Amino acid sequence: MIKSIRNIFVRTFYVQMWENRLRVQPFGACEAFDEKPFIALNIHAKKPKIVAIGNAAYDLRASTSLRVLNPFSHPRLLVAHFIEAEQVLSHALRSHTQFKPMLTSPIVVMHPREKLEGGVTGIETRLYQELALGAGAWQVHLHTGDELPIETFNPNLINH
Repeated sequence: MIKSIRNIFVRTFYVQMWENRLRVQPFGACEAFDEKPFIALNIHAKKPKIVAIGNAAYDLRASTSLRVLNPFSHPRLLVAHFIEAEQVLSHALRSHTQFKPMLTSPIVVMHPREKLEGGVTGIETRLYQELALGAGAWQVHLHTGDELPIETFNPNLINH
């Protein structure tokens, strides 16, 4: 009973990560953040300030007054710049609050879609967990198999 009451308030997000694409979607919903995982920072401020995230940041690559980078781009790993990747993921998760306010931190299913040769190491598992937790998740699950059916998957099947 408590679990069913909690599920009214807790959203479960499916996060798929590629080097040049980030897709964040609540289970059972059609809307998704599906953009290039770029971040644009004003590095001339005392503290670097986020100017844009996603496709809007990608479009600012030619700017000489901004630092524009893809924190998910690295030859061996799916995350190269942890803090910036966390900011991009946090933005993507928050972009869904206009549809249903997040009364509690969400549950996140992280699904790296590439750079999985040889399997996921313990370090990478921790990286994905910490990335989601830092972006605001309450609980994190790592999935490395086939794509989950977003419309029909029952997130209640995930061990809470």
